[in-house]
Amino acid sequence: MKSVNEVSKLSGVSRRALQYYDEIGLLPPSAVKESGYRQYDDESLRRLWSILFYKELGISLDDIRLILENPKEMEKQLMRQHKQILLEKQSQLQKMILSVDRILNDQFDISMLRDFDKNRIETLKKTYANEIRVVMESAFFLPLVKSGIFPGGVSIVKNASNIMNLDFGKIITRCREVIQKFYEAMQYGPDSLEAKEAVVSYKELINIWIPTDDKTFCKIGQAYLKYKEDLDKKMPGLAEFVYVAIKNRY
Repeated sequence: MKSVNEVSKLSGVSRRALQYYDEIGLLPPSAVKESGYRQYDDESLRRLWSILFYKELGISLDDIRLILENPKEMEKQLMRQHKQILLEKQSQLQKMILSVDRILNDQFDISMLRDFDKNRIETLKKTYANEIRVVMESAFFLPLVKSGIFPGGVSIVKNASNIMNLDFGKIITRCREVIQKFYEAMQYGPDSLEAKEAVVSYKELINIWIPTDDKTFCKIGQAYLKYKEDLDKKMPGLAEFVYVAIKNRY
């Protein structure tokens, strides 16, 4: 366990910032002493590393919280994508360092102008930006992951990949379709045909991960009310809409 002072010295994050992360639920301490001092275990420090990593990439604290609330498999996939961007930047810096040496030796070549071409990096950023959005949107599945309805619920995405032999991108596509159906159905009401279709699609998706009967599916709907506050930050009214739509259908 590390004290707040030790964590501050290790990470360069101020004590006030650590306190703020606790206040907004981004990084709660592992324990709090009777004196009120916060303490952090290895898991908390690993979470702090992720927070600082995403901050370095310019992602807001609100979005970082959404990322970290998703299953670990999704977060790791997102991190792999960012790693590719970092590797591309590293490659560009290495080329630029070599070019500096050549300039110092009066060996300029017009090909060295490519050192400043960031098109490859920007292309990667655009490619991954949509995946980042999807991962954050899949906070929609937060009640499913955290409800405890399924043992080992945090591994449902990994299980789906094993069962269906699908890659991450295809799984995300299925998740996106369900999310979009619910978003569109909200304008028609929980009793609408659109809402019923969204509910059916959701149940079909869950059945890919793990066989789910109607009673269990209703429990999933109830879990949305439990996490209403978190989901309403993403889209007001979504949690109650999902709950009522599932209840009306089953």
